Amino acid sequence: MVLSGKVKHVHRDALIVAVALALLPSVAACRSAPAPPAQVGPAEEAKPVVESIRLVTPSGGRLDWYKGGTHGLIAYDAVVNARSRNTEVFIMKPDGSAASCVTCRTPIPKGFIGQPAWHPDGEHLIVQAENENAGHRLFNHMSWGINNDLWLVSRDGRRAERIWRSPKNHGALHPHFDDSGRRVLFAERVATGKAIGGPRLQRMGAGGENPWDGWRIHIAEVDLSRRGEAILSNHRVLFQSRPGLYETHGFAGDDRILFSHTAGGRNYVDGIFVARADGSGRRALVHSPGTWDEHGSFSPSGGALAFVSSRADPEWRFPGSDARSLRTELFLKSGPSVLQVTDFNRLRDPRYRYLVSDYSWDRAGRRIAAQVAPVTDSLRNVLSPEIWMITFSARQ
Repeated sequence: MVLSGKVKHVHRDALIVAVALALLPSVAACRSAPAPPAQVGPAEEAKPVVESIRLVTPSGGRLDWYKGGTHGLIAYDAVVNARSRNTEVFIMKPDGSAASCVTCRTPIPKGFIGQPAWHPDGEHLIVQAENENAGHRLFNHMSWGINNDLWLVSRDGRRAERIWRSPKNHGALHPHFDDSGRRVLFAERVATGKAIGGPRLQRMGAGGENPWDGWRIHIAEVDLSRRGEAILSNHRVLFQSRPGLYETHGFAGDDRILFSHTAGGRNYVDGIFVARADGSGRRALVHSPGTWDEHGSFSPSGGALAFVSSRADPEWRFPGSDARSLRTELFLKSGPSVLQVTDFNRLRDPRYRYLVSDYSWDRAGRRIAAQVAPVTDSLRNVLSPEIWMITFSARQ
């Protein structure tokens, strides 16, 4: 959900060493924990140690790391036109090599295309793409998902089908398959019909409505043997009676889902929650009402919960602060401890704010590939992120 931006790269080798040295003394040795995916590990677990942090690619955004056995590719979106800010979806090896475009030659309409997520077969991706109702504006970017459709595309680009169509000023955001590939989860926006702003808000891509409102969680069954929109069936919607912003982070095991929720259309991301796939048993995993907390994801062992947060910046507090001054870093919650993993805002170029945003674990739980967006206060510089690799000394 956090938007990304332009950067002037400075002293990268020194930065890598500085980040690693700054983080290593602050944490102790780590051992893995066999906790189930929907639980954070026991209190006696040792703290994780960051072994290294390095740049993988200076041009890459929202991403997903395939965790199956057939390959270990990372899918990501990247800007392909500096003027239009159009994006496409690419795949690459974890070291940044062998990058190739998945969507460049597909019938998916050109514009904002991204937010990829792997199907468990390793041969298909689900992606967001702005549709004919979009004006290629801020809220039509895949970070927001308003006037976005969902497409299924094969990793060789030969198959591309629209599987979910959003009506005008509706939206689809952050789709994720479950481990079986038979269900998909995404945040769906339904237009509220309540215009709250003047011409400027009208031009930003949500029809003048509050883009933080109208969201809910959508789950559907998946059958790749079908075609087009028939691939999805048995649609269910959760939390219609609890309006606001919902952002889906994925399934946690067979019967639980992870998501963020901010009630009442307030303009920040309030916390990270887990619930059963029918919406029952909802509880907070990370909830600090004054801070921005987002993108919760359990490690493959279930022993640690990664998330991004503003809590490293004591000056950012809601209400009062908003996304225009937001700085975020990656954190791990292991047992009762919450540990800061990255420190980009302190160690990099002070002319920029850094937003650690979307990320993905590897299959072993030893590495996280993370989107890092250097931004200025101008909305024109929010769409060119980087991808960094964080390596831990032991499996999480």
